[in-house]
Amino acid sequence: MAHRLYSVEEANSVLPDVRRLVERIADLVPELPELQEAVRINELKFRRPTAGEEERERLAASVARLRAAEMACAVAMRSLESMDIVVKDPVRGLVDFYSNRDGEVVHLCWRIGEESVANWHRLEDGFQGRQPL
Repeated sequence: MAHRLYSVEEANSVLPDVRRLVERIADLVPELPELQEAVRINELKFRRPTAGEEERERLAASVARLRAAEMACAVAMRSLESMDIVVKDPVRGLVDFYSNRDGEVVHLCWRIGEESVANWHRLEDGFQGRQPL
C-alpha cells in the first residue's frame, strides 16, 4: 500500500494541525473507560423496577457524553489517517509520518511536547530505534 511520504519540512508544516488533533485524542482516550463505566452504572440503575425519569435522564446524558467523546476521538483519528499519519500511542500522543531516507521508507517520529519533527526510525524499529535527524 502506497503512503504519502513527508519530507521533514512538510511534516513540520502540518504539525500545528497534527498537534491539535493528537492533543484532542490524548485528552479523550483516558476519559473513555470512566465514561463507559458511568453508562454501565446508570444503565443498571435504570433497569431497577423503581427507576423513573431521573434515572432515564442520567442514562441518556451519560450515553450522550460517551458517544460525543468517541465521535470526537474517531474524527480526529480519521483526520490523521487521511493525512497518512500513523497514531502509535494515543495516550502519549505519539505519531509517525512516512518518509524517505536514503531510498528507504522510514518514519519521522513526533510526540506531544516536542517543538518539531526532529527524529526518525526504521519502520521495524519503532520508538526504541528513534534517532535524531
